[in-house]
Order: sequence, then structure tokens, then C-alpha cells
Amino acid sequence: MAAVTWETSKEYMYKVKVQSVLRIGESITERFVNIMSDVPMTPAMIETEVKERWGEWEKYTAEEITGLQVWSAVRKVME
Repeated sequence: MAAVTWETSKEYMYKVKVQSVLRIGESITERFVNIMSDVPMTPAMIETEVKERWGEWEKYTAEEITGLQVWSAVRKVME
């Protein structure tokens, strides 16, 4: 996990690669989403959070998740 001095709203930020499709049989779309947290999370916790919040992110509601990969994690350095 990298320690950074970026301005983030929470102590931890996780970058997740999401693969999704509009309809089964169509091309897979890959994008990255960020999950912010004040507590450390395991990869399984991060994947669950993405799945639970996917429908809340309006622009992604019509897409079905076909794969997830936790890509990176950073922790804000408290000065």
C-alpha cells in the first residue's frame, strides 16, 4: 500500500478495475472506480462494496458486472 499526501476525503482509497457489459454477448467495457474508506479493507470487502454501490452510480446502472480486480490501494499520510 502506498502512503501519499494527496487531498482525499477518507484515509484509504482503493482503485478497482471493473469489467461490465450492457447485455450478455456484447463487448466488455473496462473502467476504474475508486472506493474511499476510513478503515483498511480486504480485497473481498472492496469487491463487495463495488457490487453494492454499482446501482447507486447512476451512469452504470444498466451495466452488469462481469469481473472485478482490486488494482491499487493508497493511504493518506497524516501530517
